[in-house]
Amino acid sequence: MVLAPMVTIGKLPAIALDRRARAHRPEPQQRFKIVPFINPSSEKVWRVSGVKRTGERIRENYTDPAGARCRQTELEAEYLARTGEATALRSTRLSEVQARIAETVFPMLERDDELLTAVNFWRQNRHLHVAVESPRIDDAVDQYLAWLENGAPFRDATKRHWKTRMNVFKNGISNHRVAEITPEILENFLAKRNTSPAGKDTDRRAISRFFSWCIERPRRWAVSNPASVVRIDQGEKAPPAILTLDDCEKLFSAAKKYKRGLLVPYVAVCLIGGLRPDEAKRLTWQAVNLNDKEIRLESNQTKTKTPRVVKIHPTLAAWLKAYEGKSFFPVNWRKHFDAVKARAGFTGRIDPEAEADKKNGKTFPHDVMRHTAISHFFRDCGSYGLTAEQFGNSEAIIKKHYQSRVSSADTKKFYSIEPKAAK
Repeated sequence: MVLAPMVTIGKLPAIALDRRARAHRPEPQQRFKIVPFINPSSEKVWRVSGVKRTGERIRENYTDPAGARCRQTELEAEYLARTGEATALRSTRLSEVQARIAETVFPMLERDDELLTAVNFWRQNRHLHVAVESPRIDDAVDQYLAWLENGAPFRDATKRHWKTRMNVFKNGISNHRVAEITPEILENFLAKRNTSPAGKDTDRRAISRFFSWCIERPRRWAVSNPASVVRIDQGEKAPPAILTLDDCEKLFSAAKKYKRGLLVPYVAVCLIGGLRPDEAKRLTWQAVNLNDKEIRLESNQTKTKTPRVVKIHPTLAAWLKAYEGKSFFPVNWRKHFDAVKARAGFTGRIDPEAEADKKNGKTFPHDVMRHTAISHFFRDCGSYGLTAEQFGNSEAIIKKHYQSRVSSADTKKFYSIEPKAAK
Protein backbone atom coordinates (compact mmCIF):
# COMPACT_ATOMS: atom_id res chain seq x y z
CA MET A 1 0.00 0.00 0.00
CA VAL A 2 1.33 3.38 -0.93
CA LEU A 3 0.70 6.18 1.56
CA ALA A 4 0.28 9.74 0.42
CA PRO A 5 2.99 11.97 1.75
CA MET A 6 1.97 14.05 4.80
CA VAL A 7 2.32 17.74 4.33
CA THR A 8 4.07 19.45 7.23
CA ILE A 9 4.40 23.04 8.17
CA GLY A 10 7.27 23.63 10.48
CA LYS A 11 7.21 20.75 13.02
CA LEU A 12 3.41 20.09 12.94
CA PRO A 13 1.41 18.38 10.27
CA ALA A 14 -1.22 20.52 8.45
CA ILE A 15 -4.15 18.49 9.89
CA ALA A 16 -3.10 19.36 13.44
CA LEU A 17 -3.00 23.04 12.56
CA ASP A 18 -6.49 22.80 11.13
CA ARG A 19 -7.85 21.33 14.39
CA ARG A 20 -6.12 24.01 16.44
CA ALA A 21 -7.59 26.71 14.20
CA ARG A 22 -11.10 25.34 14.68
CA ALA A 23 -10.61 25.14 18.43
CA HIS A 24 -9.79 28.84 18.59
CA ARG A 25 -12.49 29.94 16.17
CA PRO A 26 -14.68 32.72 17.73
CA GLU A 27 -18.22 31.91 18.93
CA PRO A 28 -20.99 32.50 16.40
CA GLN A 29 -22.63 35.92 16.57
CA GLN A 30 -25.88 36.28 18.53
CA ARG A 31 -28.96 35.65 16.43
CA PHE A 32 -30.99 38.35 18.16
CA LYS A 33 -29.61 41.87 18.29
CA ILE A 34 -30.34 44.96 20.33
CA VAL A 35 -30.17 48.28 18.53
CA PRO A 36 -31.28 51.79 19.57
CA PHE A 37 -34.38 52.89 17.71
CA ILE A 38 -36.53 56.02 17.49
CA ASN A 39 -40.21 55.10 17.35
CA PRO A 40 -42.89 57.17 15.53
CA SER A 41 -43.57 59.20 18.70
CA SER A 42 -39.91 60.33 18.70
CA GLU A 43 -39.19 58.26 21.82
CA LYS A 44 -35.86 56.42 22.04
CA VAL A 45 -36.29 52.69 22.61
CA TRP A 46 -34.20 49.53 22.36
CA ARG A 47 -35.32 47.15 19.64
CA VAL A 48 -34.76 43.40 19.90
CA SER A 49 -34.75 41.88 16.41
CA GLY A 50 -33.98 38.52 14.85
CA VAL A 51 -35.57 35.40 13.34
CA LYS A 52 -36.80 32.35 15.26
CA ARG A 53 -36.25 28.78 14.08
CA THR A 54 -39.85 28.77 12.84
CA GLY A 55 -39.06 31.67 10.50
CA GLU A 56 -41.01 34.17 12.61
CA ARG A 57 -39.36 37.58 12.56
CA ILE A 58 -39.06 39.30 15.94
CA ARG A 59 -39.13 43.09 16.28
CA GLU A 60 -39.93 44.18 19.82
CA ASN A 61 -39.30 47.57 21.42
CA TYR A 62 -38.36 48.15 25.07
CA THR A 63 -38.11 51.44 26.91
CA ASP A 64 -35.05 50.38 28.89
CA PRO A 65 -31.98 48.37 27.86
CA ALA A 66 -32.28 45.95 30.79
CA GLY A 67 -35.66 44.72 29.59
CA ALA A 68 -34.30 44.38 26.06
CA ARG A 69 -31.35 42.29 27.28
CA CYS A 70 -33.67 39.99 29.24
CA ARG A 71 -35.79 39.40 26.15
CA GLN A 72 -32.70 38.85 24.00
CA THR A 73 -31.42 36.20 26.42
CA GLU A 74 -34.77 34.44 26.44
CA LEU A 75 -34.95 34.34 22.66
CA GLU A 76 -31.41 33.03 22.37
CA ALA A 77 -32.17 30.26 24.87
CA GLU A 78 -35.32 29.36 23.01
CA TYR A 79 -33.40 29.15 19.74
CA LEU A 80 -30.70 26.94 21.20
CA ALA A 81 -33.21 24.62 22.91
CA ARG A 82 -34.38 23.53 19.41
CA THR A 83 -37.83 22.70 20.82
CA GLY A 84 -39.57 25.97 20.18
CA GLU A 85 -40.20 26.43 23.91
CA ALA A 86 -37.92 28.15 26.37
CA THR A 87 -38.25 25.76 29.29
CA ALA A 88 -34.90 26.45 30.92
CA LEU A 89 -34.80 30.22 30.91
CA ARG A 90 -37.33 33.07 31.13
CA SER A 91 -36.77 36.79 31.24
CA THR A 92 -38.26 38.41 34.32
CA ARG A 93 -38.16 41.62 36.30
CA LEU A 94 -38.57 39.72 39.59
CA SER A 95 -35.79 39.77 42.12
CA GLU A 96 -34.31 36.48 43.27
CA VAL A 97 -36.45 36.54 46.43
CA GLN A 98 -39.60 37.37 44.46
CA ALA A 99 -38.92 34.55 42.00
CA ARG A 100 -38.48 32.06 44.87
CA ILE A 101 -41.76 33.22 46.46
CA ALA A 102 -43.53 32.74 43.14
CA GLU A 103 -42.08 29.24 42.79
CA THR A 104 -43.43 28.44 46.28
CA VAL A 105 -46.90 29.95 45.78
CA PHE A 106 -47.92 28.64 42.35
CA PRO A 107 -47.78 24.92 43.29
CA MET A 108 -50.27 25.72 46.09
CA LEU A 109 -52.94 26.87 43.58
CA GLU A 110 -55.36 24.85 41.51
CA ARG A 111 -55.18 27.44 38.73
CA ASP A 112 -52.54 30.09 38.10
CA ASP A 113 -55.11 32.91 37.85
CA GLU A 114 -56.21 32.23 41.46
CA LEU A 115 -53.17 34.22 42.59
CA LEU A 116 -54.67 37.39 41.11
CA THR A 117 -57.99 36.70 42.85
CA ALA A 118 -56.24 36.20 46.18
CA VAL A 119 -54.15 39.36 45.87
CA ASN A 120 -57.14 41.49 44.83
CA PHE A 121 -59.18 40.19 47.76
CA TRP A 122 -56.38 40.98 50.16
CA ARG A 123 -55.93 44.50 48.78
CA GLN A 124 -59.64 45.22 49.14
CA ASN A 125 -59.89 43.88 52.68
CA ARG A 126 -56.50 44.48 54.29
CA HIS A 127 -57.70 47.69 55.95
CA LEU A 128 -60.84 46.10 57.33
CA HIS A 129 -60.72 45.09 60.93
CA VAL A 130 -62.98 45.20 63.92
CA ALA A 131 -61.78 48.42 65.48
CA VAL A 132 -64.04 47.99 68.54
CA GLU A 133 -66.07 45.17 69.96
CA SER A 134 -69.08 44.85 67.69
CA PRO A 135 -72.55 45.46 69.15
CA ARG A 136 -75.17 42.79 69.47
CA ILE A 137 -77.70 42.27 66.71
CA ASP A 138 -80.58 44.01 68.52
CA ASP A 139 -78.57 47.18 69.02
CA ALA A 140 -76.96 47.07 65.57
CA VAL A 141 -80.30 46.64 63.77
CA ASP A 142 -81.81 49.52 65.75
CA GLN A 143 -78.92 51.79 64.73
CA TYR A 144 -79.25 50.64 61.11
CA LEU A 145 -82.98 51.40 61.05
CA ALA A 146 -82.34 54.82 62.55
CA TRP A 147 -79.82 55.47 59.77
CA LEU A 148 -82.36 54.37 57.16
CA GLU A 149 -84.93 56.71 58.62
CA ASN A 150 -82.73 59.78 58.98
CA GLY A 151 -80.15 59.85 56.22
CA ALA A 152 -80.04 56.84 53.93
CA PRO A 153 -80.16 57.77 50.21
CA PHE A 154 -82.87 55.26 49.29
CA ARG A 155 -86.47 55.42 48.16
CA ASP A 156 -89.17 55.44 50.83
CA ALA A 157 -90.51 52.11 49.59
CA THR A 158 -87.04 50.57 49.88
CA LYS A 159 -86.65 51.86 53.41
CA ARG A 160 -90.04 50.46 54.44
CA HIS A 161 -89.20 47.14 52.83
CA TRP A 162 -85.83 46.82 54.59
CA LYS A 163 -87.28 47.95 57.92
CA THR A 164 -89.87 45.18 57.86
CA ARG A 165 -87.38 42.48 56.88
CA MET A 166 -84.75 43.57 59.41
CA ASN A 167 -87.23 43.56 62.30
CA VAL A 168 -88.14 39.99 61.37
CA PHE A 169 -84.43 39.13 61.25
CA LYS A 170 -83.71 40.75 64.62
CA ASN A 171 -86.53 38.84 66.30
CA GLY A 172 -85.73 35.57 64.55
CA ILE A 173 -82.15 34.88 65.68
CA SER A 174 -80.24 34.85 68.93
CA ASN A 175 -78.77 38.15 70.05
CA HIS A 176 -75.19 37.43 68.92
CA ARG A 177 -72.62 40.08 68.32
CA VAL A 178 -72.46 41.23 64.70
CA ALA A 179 -68.97 39.80 64.15
CA GLU A 180 -70.14 36.39 65.41
CA ILE A 181 -72.83 35.90 62.75
CA THR A 182 -71.85 33.14 60.31
CA PRO A 183 -73.37 31.98 57.02
CA GLU A 184 -74.67 28.89 58.84
CA ILE A 185 -76.63 31.05 61.31
CA LEU A 186 -78.23 32.92 58.40
CA GLU A 187 -79.02 29.69 56.55
CA ASN A 188 -80.80 28.32 59.63
CA PHE A 189 -82.78 31.54 59.99
CA LEU A 190 -83.86 31.52 56.33
CA ALA A 191 -84.74 27.81 56.44
CA LYS A 192 -87.28 28.52 59.20
CA ARG A 193 -88.94 31.38 57.30
CA ASN A 194 -92.43 30.40 56.18
CA THR A 195 -92.21 32.05 52.78
CA SER A 196 -91.42 31.25 49.17
CA PRO A 197 -87.87 30.80 47.84
CA ALA A 198 -88.16 34.25 46.24
CA GLY A 199 -89.20 35.70 49.61
CA LYS A 200 -86.24 34.05 51.32
CA ASP A 201 -83.89 35.48 48.72
CA THR A 202 -85.39 38.92 49.30
CA ASP A 203 -84.73 38.45 53.03
CA ARG A 204 -81.15 37.45 52.23
CA ARG A 205 -80.57 40.58 50.13
CA ALA A 206 -81.98 42.83 52.86
CA ILE A 207 -79.72 41.17 55.45
CA SER A 208 -76.74 41.46 53.10
CA ARG A 209 -77.28 45.23 52.84
CA PHE A 210 -77.34 45.45 56.63
CA PHE A 211 -73.99 43.65 56.96
CA SER A 212 -72.46 45.83 54.25
CA TRP A 213 -73.46 48.83 56.36
CA CYS A 214 -71.87 47.20 59.44
CA ILE A 215 -68.58 46.75 57.56
CA GLU A 216 -68.41 50.33 56.29
CA ARG A 217 -66.60 53.16 58.02
CA PRO A 218 -66.79 54.36 60.72
CA ARG A 219 -68.37 51.22 62.23
CA ARG A 220 -66.15 48.33 61.12
CA TRP A 221 -68.17 45.93 63.25
CA ALA A 222 -67.31 42.99 60.98
CA VAL A 223 -64.66 42.06 58.43
CA SER A 224 -66.88 40.11 56.03
CA ASN A 225 -70.48 39.84 54.91
CA PRO A 226 -71.84 36.38 55.86
CA ALA A 227 -74.92 36.84 53.65
CA SER A 228 -72.78 37.17 50.52
CA VAL A 229 -72.07 33.43 50.40
CA VAL A 230 -75.60 32.25 51.26
CA ARG A 231 -77.51 30.94 48.24
CA ILE A 232 -81.24 30.30 47.91
CA ASP A 233 -82.47 27.74 45.40
CA GLN A 234 -85.46 29.47 43.83
CA GLY A 235 -86.24 26.76 41.31
CA GLU A 236 -87.99 27.63 38.07
CA LYS A 237 -89.32 31.18 38.17
CA ALA A 238 -92.82 31.72 36.82
CA PRO A 239 -93.25 34.30 34.04
CA PRO A 240 -94.75 37.68 34.98
CA ALA A 241 -98.54 37.61 35.32
CA ILE A 242 -100.59 39.86 33.05
CA LEU A 243 -104.22 40.94 33.06
CA THR A 244 -106.73 39.67 30.54
CA LEU A 245 -108.64 42.11 28.33
CA ASP A 246 -111.72 41.53 30.47
CA ASP A 247 -109.70 42.34 33.63
CA CYS A 248 -108.43 45.57 32.05
CA GLU A 249 -111.90 46.71 31.06
CA LYS A 250 -113.28 45.92 34.51
CA LEU A 251 -110.44 47.77 36.21
CA PHE A 252 -110.99 50.92 34.14
CA SER A 253 -114.76 50.68 34.63
CA ALA A 254 -114.34 50.35 38.41
CA ALA A 255 -111.89 53.28 38.49
CA LYS A 256 -114.32 55.47 36.54
CA LYS A 257 -117.20 54.75 38.91
CA TYR A 258 -115.24 55.05 42.16
CA LYS A 259 -115.41 58.56 43.66
CA ARG A 260 -115.83 60.26 40.27
CA GLY A 261 -112.74 58.74 38.74
CA LEU A 262 -110.39 59.50 41.63
CA LEU A 263 -107.92 56.79 40.61
CA VAL A 264 -108.33 56.87 36.83
CA PRO A 265 -105.06 58.80 36.23
CA TYR A 266 -103.16 56.31 38.41
CA VAL A 267 -104.65 53.26 36.68
CA ALA A 268 -104.05 54.80 33.25
CA VAL A 269 -100.34 55.61 33.69
CA CYS A 270 -99.68 52.19 35.25
CA LEU A 271 -101.84 49.97 33.03
CA ILE A 272 -101.15 51.72 29.70
CA GLY A 273 -98.02 53.76 30.45
CA GLY A 274 -96.39 50.96 32.45
CA LEU A 275 -95.17 53.16 35.32
CA ARG A 276 -94.12 51.47 38.52
CA PRO A 277 -96.25 52.32 41.59
CA ASP A 278 -93.45 54.41 43.11
CA GLU A 279 -92.98 56.26 39.82
CA ALA A 280 -96.68 57.08 39.73
CA LYS A 281 -96.51 58.14 43.37
CA ARG A 282 -94.04 60.90 42.52
CA LEU A 283 -95.71 61.92 39.27
CA THR A 284 -97.22 65.39 38.91
CA TRP A 285 -99.07 67.01 36.02
CA GLN A 286 -96.10 69.34 35.49
CA ALA A 287 -94.17 66.32 34.19
CA VAL A 288 -96.94 65.38 31.73
CA ASN A 289 -96.65 67.02 28.30
CA LEU A 290 -99.86 66.16 26.46
CA ASN A 291 -98.93 68.37 23.49
CA ASP A 292 -95.73 66.44 22.74
CA LYS A 293 -97.13 63.18 24.16
CA GLU A 294 -94.38 62.70 26.78
CA ILE A 295 -94.02 62.03 30.50
CA ARG A 296 -90.64 62.89 32.00
CA LEU A 297 -89.53 60.92 35.05
CA GLU A 298 -86.61 62.37 37.00
CA SER A 299 -83.81 60.32 38.55
CA ASN A 300 -85.40 60.52 42.01
CA GLN A 301 -88.55 58.91 40.62
CA THR A 302 -87.15 55.90 38.76
CA LYS A 303 -85.95 52.58 40.13
CA THR A 304 -82.68 52.82 38.17
CA LYS A 305 -81.95 56.37 39.39
CA THR A 306 -81.71 57.62 35.80
CA PRO A 307 -84.21 59.99 34.12
CA ARG A 308 -86.62 58.44 31.62
CA VAL A 309 -89.03 59.82 29.03
CA VAL A 310 -92.21 57.79 28.57
CA LYS A 311 -94.00 58.22 25.25
CA ILE A 312 -97.74 58.76 25.74
CA HIS A 313 -99.80 56.40 23.61
CA PRO A 314 -102.95 57.96 22.07
CA THR A 315 -105.10 55.74 24.32
CA LEU A 316 -103.26 56.95 27.43
CA ALA A 317 -103.58 60.53 26.19
CA ALA A 318 -107.36 60.10 25.91
CA TRP A 319 -107.65 58.93 29.51
CA LEU A 320 -105.37 61.68 30.84
CA LYS A 321 -107.25 64.41 28.97
CA ALA A 322 -110.59 63.12 30.24
CA TYR A 323 -109.40 63.22 33.88
CA GLU A 324 -106.80 65.98 33.73
CA GLY A 325 -106.03 67.63 37.03
CA LYS A 326 -106.84 64.73 39.34
CA SER A 327 -103.97 63.52 41.53
CA PHE A 328 -101.98 60.55 40.32
CA PHE A 329 -101.51 59.35 43.89
CA PRO A 330 -104.23 60.72 46.20
CA VAL A 331 -104.17 60.61 49.99
CA ASN A 332 -105.11 57.16 51.33
CA TRP A 333 -104.17 55.70 47.95
CA ARG A 334 -103.96 52.12 49.22
CA LYS A 335 -107.45 52.22 50.70
CA HIS A 336 -108.90 53.68 47.49
CA PHE A 337 -107.04 51.28 45.20
CA ASP A 338 -108.09 48.25 47.26
CA ALA A 339 -111.67 49.42 46.81
CA VAL A 340 -111.25 49.78 43.04
CA LYS A 341 -109.67 46.31 42.79
CA ALA A 342 -112.51 44.81 44.80
CA ARG A 343 -115.09 46.36 42.49
CA ALA A 344 -113.18 44.93 39.52
CA GLY A 345 -113.34 41.43 41.03
CA PHE A 346 -109.96 41.09 42.71
CA THR A 347 -109.31 40.00 46.29
CA GLY A 348 -107.63 42.22 48.84
CA ARG A 349 -109.02 44.78 51.21
CA ILE A 350 -112.65 44.79 50.24
CA ASP A 351 -114.70 47.91 49.68
CA PRO A 352 -117.84 47.59 51.86
CA GLU A 353 -119.93 48.65 48.87
CA ALA A 354 -118.62 45.72 46.83
CA GLU A 355 -119.28 42.76 49.14
CA ALA A 356 -120.75 40.83 46.23
CA ASP A 357 -117.29 40.54 44.66
CA LYS A 358 -115.68 39.12 47.77
CA LYS A 359 -116.56 35.46 47.17
CA ASN A 360 -115.48 35.22 43.55
CA GLY A 361 -112.48 37.54 43.63
CA LYS A 362 -108.96 36.65 42.39
CA THR A 363 -105.52 37.87 43.36
CA PHE A 364 -103.91 41.00 41.96
CA PRO A 365 -100.19 40.14 41.46
CA HIS A 366 -97.52 42.70 42.18
CA ASP A 367 -96.73 44.97 39.20
CA VAL A 368 -99.31 43.13 37.07
CA MET A 369 -100.44 46.39 35.42
CA ARG A 370 -96.87 47.20 34.39
CA HIS A 371 -96.32 43.67 33.02
CA THR A 372 -99.52 44.01 31.01
CA ALA A 373 -98.46 47.39 29.59
CA ILE A 374 -95.02 46.10 28.52
CA SER A 375 -96.46 43.00 26.85
CA HIS A 376 -98.88 45.01 24.72
CA PHE A 377 -96.35 47.74 23.92
CA PHE A 378 -93.83 45.21 22.63
CA ARG A 379 -96.47 43.46 20.53
CA ASP A 380 -97.46 46.83 19.08
CA CYS A 381 -93.95 48.11 18.19
CA GLY A 382 -91.96 44.86 17.90
CA SER A 383 -88.73 46.55 19.05
CA TYR A 384 -86.69 45.32 22.00
CA GLY A 385 -84.77 48.61 22.13
CA LEU A 386 -87.82 50.88 22.09
CA THR A 387 -89.59 48.76 24.68
CA ALA A 388 -86.56 48.70 26.99
CA GLU A 389 -86.17 52.49 26.68
CA GLN A 390 -89.87 53.12 27.28
CA PHE A 391 -90.08 51.08 30.48
CA GLY A 392 -86.56 51.39 31.92
CA ASN A 393 -85.61 47.72 31.46
CA SER A 394 -82.88 45.94 29.54
CA GLU A 395 -83.44 44.33 26.16
CA ALA A 396 -82.54 40.98 27.73
CA ILE A 397 -85.43 41.31 30.19
CA ILE A 398 -87.84 42.16 27.38
CA LYS A 399 -86.73 39.11 25.38
CA LYS A 400 -86.97 36.82 28.38
CA HIS A 401 -90.32 37.88 29.83
CA TYR A 402 -92.47 39.89 27.44
CA GLN A 403 -92.30 38.70 23.86
CA SER A 404 -95.31 36.77 22.51
CA ARG A 405 -97.25 37.14 25.76
CA VAL A 406 -100.26 38.59 23.95
CA SER A 407 -101.66 38.37 20.43
CA SER A 408 -101.94 41.18 17.88
CA ALA A 409 -105.72 40.99 18.11
CA ASP A 410 -105.63 41.38 21.90
CA THR A 411 -103.26 44.35 21.65
CA LYS A 412 -105.58 46.06 19.18
CA LYS A 413 -108.50 45.61 21.59
CA PHE A 414 -106.33 46.68 24.56
CA TYR A 415 -105.52 50.05 22.98
CA SER A 416 -109.18 50.52 22.03
CA ILE A 417 -110.17 50.76 25.73
CA GLU A 418 -110.87 54.49 25.91
CA PRO A 419 -112.96 56.57 28.31
CA LYS A 420 -116.15 56.38 26.27
CA ALA A 421 -115.68 52.74 25.39
CA ALA A 422 -115.05 51.50 28.92
CA LYS A 423 -117.87 49.45 30.47
